[in-house]
Amino acid sequence: MKKLFVAAVTAGISFLFIIAPQPLQRSISGLPANISLLKTTATSGSSNSNTPAQPTDVNVNPLSGRAWQKLAGIYSKDVLYASNQTGVSRKLLAAVIHVESRASNVVSYAGAVGPMQLMPSTAWRILHVDPWKPRQNIVGGARYLRRLLSIFHGHLRLALEAYNAGPTTVAQGVIPIPAKVYARQVMALAA
Repeated sequence: MKKLFVAAVTAGISFLFIIAPQPLQRSISGLPANISLLKTTATSGSSNSNTPAQPTDVNVNPLSGRAWQKLAGIYSKDVLYASNQTGVSRKLLAAVIHVESRASNVVSYAGAVGPMQLMPSTAWRILHVDPWKPRQNIVGGARYLRRLLSIFHGHLRLALEAYNAGPTTVAQGVIPIPAKVYARQVMALAA
């Protein structure tokens, strides 16, 4: 029975990697180390040598110029709005939307709603947004992602795994394989 279970799990993992998007397949050996999580502003005329230079999200992503808009699809204006409201990188938000819903307003089998796949109870009670309205859904997802980044001290992989599997699960150290795959996919697209 144990061998059957191991074979089934191995086949499932192999299946995930076979059907995974190309960016994930290319990133399995090593994920990019420097991903711009939050938008930063460059200070002009500042010559303070004690202040470290703030990275901008201009050259961090190998995707050229406005490629994040292709990931966000019809929600690119909403992603830009949410990014401006929350300070979360638009590339990261677009990658989450692409992996979560392939830029469509869908309902998952678990009941998650919209482009950022928010659970309605979380959207209403914690984030105070209407999950059925795309702009509110994206702003709520950006707020939640920013909160998770704060909880996990800026550790992107853990924040994304928590976005997928729940913060309690990740904090306990029990991270399901689909959450790990999800985080790798988002990080590969947001790199």
